[in-house]
Amino acid sequence: MTTPEKLSKHVLDEATDWLVILHSGEVSDEQYQQFEQWKNQKSENTLAIEQVQKIISGLNELPANLSHQSFARSKNEFHQTLKNNTLLSLIGLFTLTFFLYQLPWSKWQADYHTDIGEIRNIPLEDGSQLVLASNSYINVEYTKQSRKIKLIAGEIYIKTAKDPYKRPFFVSTSNGDLEALGTQFTVRQEKKKTKLNVYEHAVAIHSAGPAKEKIIKQGFRAVFNAQQISNAIPLKNDQPYWTQHLLVVENWPLKKVLHELYRYQQGTYFIDPSIENIQISGVFSLVHIDQSLEAIAHANSLNLEFYSPYILHIKKS
Repeated sequence: MTTPEKLSKHVLDEATDWLVILHSGEVSDEQYQQFEQWKNQKSENTLAIEQVQKIISGLNELPANLSHQSFARSKNEFHQTLKNNTLLSLIGLFTLTFFLYQLPWSKWQADYHTDIGEIRNIPLEDGSQLVLASNSYINVEYTKQSRKIKLIAGEIYIKTAKDPYKRPFFVSTSNGDLEALGTQFTVRQEKKKTKLNVYEHAVAIHSAGPAKEKIIKQGFRAVFNAQQISNAIPLKNDQPYWTQHLLVVENWPLKKVLHELYRYQQGTYFIDPSIENIQISGVFSLVHIDQSLEAIAHANSLNLEFYSPYILHIKKS
């Protein structure tokens, strides 16, 4: 397996803009000469053109039965990009990406956030410790009456400290509030639900809707939304290994492992349906995702086919 060289976003943007112009059907001799001059200015320009062209050919060669939603969106949007070449040649790929994937206003205003692949330690003013997982957003609201973390998106680990003012400690999500009862725990906000893992003491769940409140004790986890709170489920790991930049799994389906790894990786992937449920066990790095993918592929006789540094197809060898 050969992983394509990762080029700067600026160079890839320029390459895409040139390809949009070249596909417009209205390229003048002068424009073509300018393109050739740009391409030959430096080797990374040539590499960028080759990588973007490979994305086009790679997308067209993929099996029709692949149903990964993010891939389908990427393919449709790229084809639409070529159709709308007149507009895109003016505003460029950066602007396109902004409008397709722009952050909600609440994320732009977040007190703290992490980029994809980043894990950040945030000491709080009361001595509590907070770790922010990849691509996560929070607000911190400390008042005389309470301590509250608003989890806008992503996942956090909290180790609360004793407060001299005895203020309660809450984590607020779109599905309700979590009240720390002297504890260590993680909270993960997903589109339609919140996931709680309790590693020390207990956490009380106060849902936003009619679901009854529930206390989850040490060594258990729960999932909830506004309508219901799951029963307490035993934890398989005794600590949140992602805070150590590790993914520890035991008999997870391959599709779940890939989903977790790609929370810490730019790009997207798609997987042949026949191998989605292969059982995976092991310890994998969340820093060196390519190495983790290679280890999984080697142990399970899989093939990793990169169409660009950001698009991966996983299939049987």
